[in-house]
Formats: sequence, structure tokens, C-alpha cells
Amino acid sequence: MIFLHPQWLALLALPVILAFWEWIRRGQPIALPFDHGRQRRGLVLRFLVLCANCLPSALLALAIIFLAHPVRFLPPEIERKLNNVQIVLDTSGSMAEPHGSQAAGRHRRFDSAMEAIETFINHRQGDAFGLSIFSRHFIHWVPLTLDTQSIILARPFIQPDNPKLDPPSMGRHGLPDALWGITYVGKAMYGAADVLAQRPVGDRMMILLTDGESSDITPPQDGPIIATMHAQNITVFAILLSDEVMQPQLLGIARATGGDAFQALTPEALATVFKRIDEMKKVVVLEKKPQVADFYDPFFMPAIGVLALAVVALFGLRFTPW
Repeated sequence: MIFLHPQWLALLALPVILAFWEWIRRGQPIALPFDHGRQRRGLVLRFLVLCANCLPSALLALAIIFLAHPVRFLPPEIERKLNNVQIVLDTSGSMAEPHGSQAAGRHRRFDSAMEAIETFINHRQGDAFGLSIFSRHFIHWVPLTLDTQSIILARPFIQPDNPKLDPPSMGRHGLPDALWGITYVGKAMYGAADVLAQRPVGDRMMILLTDGESSDITPPQDGPIIATMHAQNITVFAILLSDEVMQPQLLGIARATGGDAFQALTPEALATVFKRIDEMKKVVVLEKKPQVADFYDPFFMPAIGVLALAVVALFGLRFTPW
């Protein structure tokens, strides 16, 4: 605790002097008929009366402290630098193929992707996340938002449709492969870049999850994609969820933007990939200066207590004026 106007604290000498004078002064003694008798000194009563007479001095001291304006420094506000993360998720029919161990039941590439995304989102609370799904076309399913639960809740509505793999009892879900099939990574990246470009504040990051090759990123089509990402300051991370050979162009696009490309054949490997991405794009914490706040609280209750005692003392706790 400090005082904004410490010069006023010098006035505390006044209540100290007044209280000291109250204890040592003799006043104007007057002889009474019983003064020479065997009367008790009344030390306890004298002590109480002197304390009551010092209450105005205590009130004056508290008033001087309030005048000096006590303050304290609050801890610095911690603000994290915003990251805008657009997740670009392949939902073509091949994303319904098995991924990792099937011992606990059917586990698709799509399932691994959504579980890893959920873990990553929960770990990086404070970042803005958006979700785009793609195959032949792309749909911006969730805009960039801090309400990341909307991405997790989208899972049942964006599952891939694969009649060859899904049992009839499951029912159809997702868009039909005839309309939605094929994988166009380049088209989806352009669409996601347009979304990220609308964010004027914070870093921009794109996480692409796919399981196949794309014909629209082969040379010379990869050059304009890299130029677009550079122009919009977007860092691209690409994740391949199949055992196919990763396209050199996909790796080149990611690394040219400052990101990287990974291959994850199991859910465990995919979790490791997201940890690696988290390490490469660390959260930047911005500390502001400490905040100054009034600090009258320790003095309010003593001031009210002293004032109440002073009022009670006015009802008769004083020396006889004659």
C-alpha cells in the first residue's frame, strides 16, 4: 500500500499531540467536600474517560489518512495475443475409413480428427477458431469465434458419407459422395484464406486435415497458393491422415508459409502432431502495467467504529466540566 499524497501524512502529528496532551493535562482542579476523605482513585473510570476523550483525535488521524488517498497496485492484467485458427477439415467419403486400432470398435479418420481438434481447442482457450469442411467444394461451417463449443457440437452434422463402409443400420449422414466426393485442397485453402483475411487483429493460422491427394495444388498451381498465404500472413499446417505418400506440393506450401506438414497414421500420432503445432505456435502473453486501485477498505471499519464510540461517549463518558 502507498499513498498518492504522502505529504498529508505529516499532519498525523496533530492527533498524536492532541492525544498525548489529553493524557498529561491536569485540567482545572476544584476542591469538593469529599476530596479529603478516603475515596478510591477510580483509575479504571479515569482510563475509560481519557480513551473517550482521545476518540476525536483518532477520527482526525483517520481523516488525514483518507486525505492522503491510500492505494495499492493490483497484479498486471495478463492478455494473450490472439491467434485466429481456421481448421480446414476433409469430409470426403474416404475420411470414413478406419484409423488406428479398431479393437474398441469402429474408429474412422474423421473420428480421430475431431477428437484431436477438440483437445487442441480446449487446450488453447482464448484463441479464435473457425471450421471449414471441404471435398469437391467447401463450406465455412463455423465462423471464427471464441465460442469454440460450436465446432465440437458440429460433429454429428458434418460426418462423411461412405455407403461402402457405413452399415445400413447407421443411416445416411453428410453430403452424398456424388455431390461432395473428390478432394480439392487448393480450393479449400483459398476459401479459408478469405475468412482469415477478414480478421484485422491477431496472428492467422490454418490447420488442414486431409487423407488424399489433390489435383489443384500441383505445379504451377501451388505458387499462387503460397503467394496468397504470404500476402495474408497465414501460417499453414497440413496433416495427412492416410498412409499415402504426402504430396511434395502440400509440404512445400506448408513450409513456405512458416508451418509444416505431418503424417499421422494413428490417433496417438495425430495427438502428437497437434502438440507439435502448439509448440511451433506458442501462446504469446502480453502483460500490461500494474493497475492502481483505491485502498480505503482497511480504514472504513475502524473509522465507523471510532465514530460510533465517539457518539456513545457524548452521552456522558467525560470528566465533570466543573
